[in-house]
Amino acid sequence: MSTHSLLVYTHIPLFVFWLGADLGVYLTMYFVKDSRLSFETRATLIKLAFYIDLSPRITAALFLPVGVELIRSLGLYPVGAGLRWSAWIIGIAWAALHVGVIARKGTAFAKRLQKLNIGFEIVMGGVLAAIGVVSLISGTPIDADWLALKLLLYGLIFWVILGIDTRFQPFTMILAMGAAGSTPEKEAAVTRTTNITMAWALILYAFIAAIALLGTTKPF
Repeated sequence: MSTHSLLVYTHIPLFVFWLGADLGVYLTMYFVKDSRLSFETRATLIKLAFYIDLSPRITAALFLPVGVELIRSLGLYPVGAGLRWSAWIIGIAWAALHVGVIARKGTAFAKRLQKLNIGFEIVMGGVLAAIGVVSLISGTPIDADWLALKLLLYGLIFWVILGIDTRFQPFTMILAMGAAGSTPEKEAAVTRTTNITMAWALILYAFIAAIALLGTTKPF
């Protein structure tokens, strides 16, 4: 088996565990926003969702170094040793950061990790999106338009996830509501926020599907 074939195969389970697990979190939201369920049931579902959500976050992080290796294997860009090592260090460190947030959830250390992750997603999303846009316009540094568009969408995914994590947070709202008590107004706010989050999640899935299509068909 060639290295290229192995990299192509690695892309498949990464895609499955990203989109598949994310759909699990999406379905969990339907039950979490159901005010007829007890707070204990909803809190348990939220805890389960946090652990399921680890899978798409880890695979999204590992897509970075595996993608760089595929670009090198296809000869689409002269990837040097420095870029390869940087991609692997960043990808593994980013995956470990997500694990640390869950493992130390509720602690000051986890909050610092979350802030670090927010800063990283802002910067990395911007860098990848900018490379994609510049390449589409000028043909450099990436001259394959399908890859440039793929980088642009991958960068935008960072920002979609960032928006979901920082602006909507229906799970956090429900946990806070449980301590203070539920009211129709609070439930309405949870439902509204959850519905918005689910709508943004559909956009995320569309981006992921488009990235998979571009990488598979290389249409232009």
